[in-house]
Amino acid sequence: MINRMKKFIERFLLPQIFWVLASVLTGLVAAAASGLGVPLMIKFVFPVVFHQSGQPEPELMQYVPQLAEMSSRTVLLLACASLPAIFIVRGLAMWINTVVVNVLGIRLLESLRTAVFHHVQQLPLAFLEGKRKGDIVSRVVADTSKVQTVLSHVSNDLVKQPITCACALFAFIWLLINNGRWEMGLVMIFVGLAAWPVINFGKRISVKSLRAQEGLGELNTVVQQNLETQREVRAYAMEERQIESFEQASAHYCRNTVKLVKYQRAIIPIMETVTALALSFLLVTGSLFGMSLDGFMALAAAMFFAFDSMKRAGMAFNRFNEAQGPMQRLADILDEPNDIDDPENPLTMPERVKGDITFRNVTFAYDGCKPVLRDVNVSIPAGQIVGLVGPSGAGKTTFASLIPRFYEVTEGSVLIDGMDVRDVTRHDLREQLAIVGQQALLFAGTIRENIALGREGATEEEINVAADAARVSAFLDSQPQGMDTVLGQGGSGLSGGQRQRVAIARAFVKDAPILILDEATASLDAESEKEIQQELDSLAQGRTTLIVAHRFSTLRNAHRILVFDHGRIVGDGSHAELYESCPLYRELYDRQGAVAPHENEA
Repeated sequence: MINRMKKFIERFLLPQIFWVLASVLTGLVAAAASGLGVPLMIKFVFPVVFHQSGQPEPELMQYVPQLAEMSSRTVLLLACASLPAIFIVRGLAMWINTVVVNVLGIRLLESLRTAVFHHVQQLPLAFLEGKRKGDIVSRVVADTSKVQTVLSHVSNDLVKQPITCACALFAFIWLLINNGRWEMGLVMIFVGLAAWPVINFGKRISVKSLRAQEGLGELNTVVQQNLETQREVRAYAMEERQIESFEQASAHYCRNTVKLVKYQRAIIPIMETVTALALSFLLVTGSLFGMSLDGFMALAAAMFFAFDSMKRAGMAFNRFNEAQGPMQRLADILDEPNDIDDPENPLTMPERVKGDITFRNVTFAYDGCKPVLRDVNVSIPAGQIVGLVGPSGAGKTTFASLIPRFYEVTEGSVLIDGMDVRDVTRHDLREQLAIVGQQALLFAGTIRENIALGREGATEEEINVAADAARVSAFLDSQPQGMDTVLGQGGSGLSGGQRQRVAIARAFVKDAPILILDEATASLDAESEKEIQQELDSLAQGRTTLIVAHRFSTLRNAHRILVFDHGRIVGDGSHAELYESCPLYRELYDRQGAVAPHENEA
């Protein structure tokens, strides 16, 4: 916990040192005006205001002899003016402090949220695939918002109230010494009693807050999963089960939130009781020691400010502990190691590689699992179109995913044009690849914008040429605004085939030398697949192309086919060669009754 806090201070707090110092300075001024100014006003100024002729000279005049030379009216005006002066300074300092501290909190949370989102972009796919999307969204959005809300409400009190309490206690002790009534210092016992609930409840609030945020993450996961699977939910009449899951997650979140509120609010009555006992003790002892009214009122004011500040600081501290749960969940993401990082001294890739791909003694296993690929050795010359076939789970998609470093090899190496992919930056590596997957996931925006995502800075002409090559233009007439038609999340508004064409156009725009087609037509019907296949064949020409396929009909232009089984390549050759020599290939092919690929394979 200490190391984590140290990292937080170094990474997020030190860059905001100006705002930190400004918040402390303005908090000190506001605290001094409250904790010191008011009690000392009661002790020294009020006696001047209510001084009657014939009474002993007020103590303030003894400390400031110049006052005795002024007229009584002038002294009265100065005394009365000091009260609004103190409160003007106090109010102005409190306003500036509130603004400064809130700016500091907002800037800190902006940095934190950005850092978390940035780190998520760098983390390996294995980490993201092992987490529920709803929980990650909850951490990036809800947890950061929770931290920001808490800090915005309490950050001002976290700075100002402890200083106010310290100033008031200093004034209290000084007044006791000044009055020679140090015995009344026994009232400080109540300070310890007031601190107990703050410390004890703080730990419980931190735990309850963490559980509440975990419950919110679970709730977000249920909602997101439900909205993403509405067709399946209704097709299988799962509405009641979904409602039940939501109610359970909601009830779990509410229970922990209620427990959190109980501990948060318990501090108020406890502190009020302790404050009343302390003032009663002060009243009794003051009466026993024969204190004057103005002396007692000054002590009482100092004690009141001390305990009131302790109460407010305690409430702020407990609210801060409430932020510990979401902060821990955010820190868990920030502390997640990035196993796929750029090298310190990366090699420079050419602007456009030839596209030779080599797997040398490659073994890969997910964390804690058996190897998915075992001792794979294969070379793919530039410009060759290679099909990857095999049973589900044989390692085809994993094989293709190692090329862009979506995953890191466990053993061995993957090379492009003789360069290990681990020796170049991920950005430079992935600039050389275009990928079209089974699900054409488009972004919210126009069709034009989705195509342009293929390459930053793509010109209007290049976008239109890509749209024509992918036959996007063929369905633009049916769209309300053509290329400028705005799509919903995931490309809603287009059919599956239309979305796939936009994804293919995006790959055309990128014009990368290496192309990976991962079940690019698997989710389409036979008619749509036939149409899309023509665009894919055109896209593959002249590029090193890997086609992950279950349907053999998509391999009609493949020069070569690799057959995977249990993480190994058990067949390598043309269709004719594999049909004769590889029993697994023959079984898979006959099971589909597929049309044989053209006999122009190398």
